Amino acid sequence: MHIPKPFLPVKLTTEGLCHTAHLLDKSITFGANSLPQSIKVGGEELLAAPIRLCGIEDGETLVWDDNYPDNESESFVQRRADDEVVICGAMQSECFIADTAIKTSFEGCMEIDLKLADRGRTVSEVFGLSKKKERRYELERLWLEIPLRRELLESYTMHPNTSYYIGGEKIEKTATTYGGRLPDETMSTPFKTQLWLGGEKAGIGFFTESHKNWQWENEEKVIEVIPNGDELLLRVHLLDSIPKSWSIGSSIKRPIVFRFGLQITPTKPFPAQPYLHNALHLDCFIKVKGNYRDFLLAEKDGKNRFDRLKEKGVDTLILHEKWNKLQNCFELSEYTASQLELIVDECHKRGIKVLTYFGYELSMLSPEWAETGEANAMYLGEAQGLDGGWYRFPYQRDYVLCYNTEYMDKFVEGVTGIMDKFHTDGVYLDGTAHARCCTNTQHGCGWYDSDGKLCGTYPWRAIRTLFRRLYTAVEERGGIINLHGLGYNFIPQPFIHSNWFGEDLQFDYCKGKLDKFPLDFFRAAYTGRTYGTPVEMIVYANPPIWNFESGISMALIHGILPRPNDIEKPLDYMSDIWKVFNNFPFDKSEWQPYWRNGVTASADALKVSYYKYTAVDGGEMYMILCANIDKEPLENVNISLQKELSSMIDALTGEKTDTFDVCSYGYKIFFARAK
Repeated sequence: MHIPKPFLPVKLTTEGLCHTAHLLDKSITFGANSLPQSIKVGGEELLAAPIRLCGIEDGETLVWDDNYPDNESESFVQRRADDEVVICGAMQSECFIADTAIKTSFEGCMEIDLKLADRGRTVSEVFGLSKKKERRYELERLWLEIPLRRELLESYTMHPNTSYYIGGEKIEKTATTYGGRLPDETMSTPFKTQLWLGGEKAGIGFFTESHKNWQWENEEKVIEVIPNGDELLLRVHLLDSIPKSWSIGSSIKRPIVFRFGLQITPTKPFPAQPYLHNALHLDCFIKVKGNYRDFLLAEKDGKNRFDRLKEKGVDTLILHEKWNKLQNCFELSEYTASQLELIVDECHKRGIKVLTYFGYELSMLSPEWAETGEANAMYLGEAQGLDGGWYRFPYQRDYVLCYNTEYMDKFVEGVTGIMDKFHTDGVYLDGTAHARCCTNTQHGCGWYDSDGKLCGTYPWRAIRTLFRRLYTAVEERGGIINLHGLGYNFIPQPFIHSNWFGEDLQFDYCKGKLDKFPLDFFRAAYTGRTYGTPVEMIVYANPPIWNFESGISMALIHGILPRPNDIEKPLDYMSDIWKVFNNFPFDKSEWQPYWRNGVTASADALKVSYYKYTAVDGGEMYMILCANIDKEPLENVNISLQKELSSMIDALTGEKTDTFDVCSYGYKIFFARAK
């Protein structure tokens, strides 16, 4: 298989009883039982101790036999290729056997299949040549434990977003409870299909598609994150009781399977220049009347809106859903095709790239809906039925697709076909990577528990496969994949170029529910550096309650920028900021965010991050990004870096200043040099 940039083929080495997979800026060493005993990211060891399976059998602590005969490892290489390696391994306790198959891919994802069965009888016991050892064959508990180095871990994200517990105290669900700063006390959560722990240097994400075969005794304590000195223990409760499918005392038990995965982060090196483009997103939230072609061709003072895009510094135009009369349909209507040809031609004349919207839904207006629509759709269960149903023009309802279907092939072929035929420059994906809990058994999702209840599947493996295939194809064409998603989702991050996050916050902020900026949440979910992929912020303004300018403030100090979604005022704001940012050498600069840079400010509500550029002669130049995180204005504030600076220059006005004012949720950008 072709390995897309920036990744490298997997290299596997064996030393003693261990196998090590060498990846781009990562290595994973699998022990004699096949479980990882070392994970290094950029040379930093992430594990505090080997990953382990813990439990209780027949009332005693579960002990795995590590007396390997003839010094022969119980793990072995089943398959190796440039894109992935498969390590199989076996463990044996007094009563049970655990077999594993771990597929490790070039981006640092481990897909793990764990199978459990009773130990059974030996050949000599079967023939009566040796005395059968009496065992009760009861497995009362089984936990996966991942000991991590606490000093590397700052934040967490998780999905689904629910209430959870810190030190036994319930934290009620809000828009931002799915991410934050790791607490000093034990954190326990209900079942999660994703949980990530990490920081900018290193992290690990646990994911699973379902809780099939899981049995927990306390639904509020299915996953625990336990601080213990220099160690942070991630404990996953696979079994808190004897499996229901196993008869008590029987020595013949059907194997039970647990399927989960681990993703090492950052998934790839973060770009030295993280502000990848100056993009305008047309028709998202701030809607365009009529069709895009006529809107962009409309003239004012002898110039059309294509000319305005060029004048304002836009180099990427992202077309929202209305460019295509049928959501996610790759056979374009005659009008859609002619409109797209004109827009691409006019943009390319001006050096502007064009990304088309594709997403997560299929329209009932589509010719293919009657034949395959419901079979490919996301199903939420007997009570709720099909997911979605977005209403749009032409009059239609669009329903959420599941990509654990044949539509995966159509999607990859369709996107690349549009790029090839119409010379578009990539794709904007709206919610495509957001795995809802699908119970559509028509295409293989959903399963029935021991009580006959239909349960759902989060199709992460299908989504990962989709993005891996799409990224390879789009990369080959020199294109861009931009994803609108949520900040918890590490699965697609290796296989996209940039994210657009923030819609989850806008529901509250547009209604005036903002108090202060959720700094810990932003650090966990929105900086992009934790996952290795740049982020732009979504801002849906509702003045005067919530302004685009406030979104700029929130973004700046976290090393990201908002993306304008209107060709008028938001574009004017961002055009000025783009001009400033285009004049600073980010690719040769050091990023110092407010939480570790040692900057002191005369007001607590003023947060300051900066970039530092060191010239060949040793001189230092700074871009200083300031934000007032409170609704109260700040007057005559000042800041102090660890080095004395010459007078700061307001990057937007050119004025010199030592003290300055910042309006409610406002921002300032300064240039300065070290004395």
